[in-house]
Amino acid sequence: MEKRKKVQKRKPKKQKKSFLKRVVKTLLLTALLCVFLVGLFVCCVYYGMWGKIPDYQDLREIRNFEASSLYSSDGELLGKYYVENRTNVPFGEISRNAVNALIATEDVRFYEHKGFDKISMLRVLFKTLLLGDRSSGGGSTISQQLAKNLFPREYRSSLMLPVIKIKEIITAHRLEKLYSKDEILTLYLNTVSFGEGTFGIESAAQKYFSTTATQLTIPEAATLIGLLKGPSYYNPRVHPDRMLQRRNTVIAQMEKYDYLTEAEAEQLKKEKLELRYKPLNHYSGLAPYLREQIRQDAMKLIAKYNEANSTNYNLYKDGLILTTTIDAEMQRYAEDAMHTHMKSLQNSFYTHWDKQDPWYKEPDILDKAIRESTAYKSLKQQGLGEKAILAALNEKKCMTIYSAYQGEVEMQMSPIDSIKHYLKILHPGMIAIEPHTGKVKVWIGGLDFKYFQYDQVLAPRQVGSVFKPVVYSAAVEHGARVDAYYKDEQKSYPDYDNWTPRNSNNRSGGFYTLKGALSQSINTIAVEVLLQTGIDTTIAHARRLGIQSDLPAVPSIALGAANIPLKEMVLPYLCYANNGVLTEPYYLISIKDREGRIIYEAEPPRKERVLPSGEAHLMSSMLTAVIQEGTGKRLINNYGLNIAIAGKTGTTQNQADGWFIGYTPRIVVGIRVGANNSRVHFKSTSLGQGANMALPIFGLFMQDCLKSSTYSYWENLSFPVPPMSTQKELEVPTFKENINILDRLTNRKLEKVKHHEEVAPETEQPKKKGFFKKIGDLFKKKDKK
Repeated sequence: MEKRKKVQKRKPKKQKKSFLKRVVKTLLLTALLCVFLVGLFVCCVYYGMWGKIPDYQDLREIRNFEASSLYSSDGELLGKYYVENRTNVPFGEISRNAVNALIATEDVRFYEHKGFDKISMLRVLFKTLLLGDRSSGGGSTISQQLAKNLFPREYRSSLMLPVIKIKEIITAHRLEKLYSKDEILTLYLNTVSFGEGTFGIESAAQKYFSTTATQLTIPEAATLIGLLKGPSYYNPRVHPDRMLQRRNTVIAQMEKYDYLTEAEAEQLKKEKLELRYKPLNHYSGLAPYLREQIRQDAMKLIAKYNEANSTNYNLYKDGLILTTTIDAEMQRYAEDAMHTHMKSLQNSFYTHWDKQDPWYKEPDILDKAIRESTAYKSLKQQGLGEKAILAALNEKKCMTIYSAYQGEVEMQMSPIDSIKHYLKILHPGMIAIEPHTGKVKVWIGGLDFKYFQYDQVLAPRQVGSVFKPVVYSAAVEHGARVDAYYKDEQKSYPDYDNWTPRNSNNRSGGFYTLKGALSQSINTIAVEVLLQTGIDTTIAHARRLGIQSDLPAVPSIALGAANIPLKEMVLPYLCYANNGVLTEPYYLISIKDREGRIIYEAEPPRKERVLPSGEAHLMSSMLTAVIQEGTGKRLINNYGLNIAIAGKTGTTQNQADGWFIGYTPRIVVGIRVGANNSRVHFKSTSLGQGANMALPIFGLFMQDCLKSSTYSYWENLSFPVPPMSTQKELEVPTFKENINILDRLTNRKLEKVKHHEEVAPETEQPKKKGFFKKIGDLFKKKDKK
């Protein structure tokens, strides 16, 4: 019995041992199976079952899209062309402050691991999965984050997270094998997004602090690194309070890991969040209209180079360096002058019309604008009737518009109110060119490129009296004496449908020399001089001076009836300012790749002598009189510009456009102002003339230039004097109420010329002494006797 009891007591022990063995065995087998399955899973990921993992060749050829940059002639970044706004920089050009902030915040053991931080990953698994603490972060190293940024995740499902993480770990490990730690940091800081379409530390530094990655201070670096956690959520421009807290968190991390002392950290946390925000987009910044023109030209030039050299350069992706002739300092003065004057002028325009609309006598102007609007066309396509469309267009809603006073503003306005608003806006165009080099130094195509893409520099418009110097230049070229007097009288021309030109003030009388008639912009004499010289002769002369637009063979071209773009209308003035030599303007100097290889380089501009130097100096002398005593004297009276300036104002029919083209011996400046619809204009000449609409921009611009040490020397320059014989002719009074019998007899002989006699262009036959000069020489011989 005892033996039986003992046997019965031992049996459970054996059963327990065998059970434990089975459990341990099962656990071991399960563990082995798990390890096998995990290994199999990793192998499947490794060999691309869920998509290819970048191999070493792929990683060696990493190349981020990089923005191409456009620089001014004085080295300022004007703008960029990009798919991603990024400028890659080497490690040596990244502030140590940014590197320290990044490591302290994102990966404190960066220099210890090989792409995968086991400690960090275990921390995340324990806190996140076991304790449910999501503040522990993602556990990804900088190398893993770089892998994720370079090769974005293909799957969005949370079930694929293990696949994604393994792929990133493998990629990160391969990156660590190929690149040094500093190279990985460089790749990372050149790759990451800092919000608002900005990629890389250099572009972010430029955008948020108007500085470079090299010069980032600790607070600036902490701000940018803090942005990486959530570029939209922590945007310092939109959410400054959030960003300030985030920046201080980064500073605290830098203190925690001994990059800063406690005292330094506390002091830095007290600093305000001070942005120097500089939006680098296609609309903002200096010279946006020229940047767009250069973009179009560069695309063609790069395509031509690629075809010739079997390359594949891309303006938006390859980080090309473009250099323009634009002078950033001068451009800034011009834009400031333009904005200052246009606010005042637009206010005058609104006050001038008061509660009336400029089209109250011509309602079809508004009607046509409505029917050509995008809103009207969209509603029409939807099948709405006329009444329903107009009802919809009269409904007020919140919209963002351009205001001449404030720039971009939000207002409650109906679409028709918006159309009326934009019809009334006056638009400026301005260009400045060095006459001796042909370099374009200033280009303003309008008020705001975001709202008005139409480039006023390229827009053909009636030129008004700024064409008169071409008429007088042609007359001088073909023999007119400048000491002759022309009668200011209103008369009709039977050969031209009894056309009767009038002066702007509707008055006439007295006698003017060419210099006097030009300075006072006498229309009747300009027409008479044109007809005496010959219309075809004057047109041929205009062609030689660079004007290629259509010039109708009618006498009204003397008064500027032709439509010519501002960019073209300044060319004769370039010739006068450059001693009779016309230098072809250009604005793009070069296009180079990141290694400095030349894709395009501007050839020396074409130069051609189109006038004898003496005649060019004579024209400068006559155009100086416009400023000293004529329609441009506001430059002296209102702006104190009593320096060597020549120029001409211009006012077109019905005051639709106001012009001023002026120059010093170093710069030629052309300005035109008017509404896009030429039927919208001032109703008085005093407000609508070029001296009021355009000339003030030149005055403000020159004031700023002369205050600058860069251009102050202009004050001491002077124009070359005309030849001695011409100087004597210029010394006679420019105006006489009446002339005596002897003067009349002499004058008649000087003016006696066949109206339709033409002189062949200089290129076709040797230049002959003009008829006016021949007669003048006869009188000179008599005087000697």
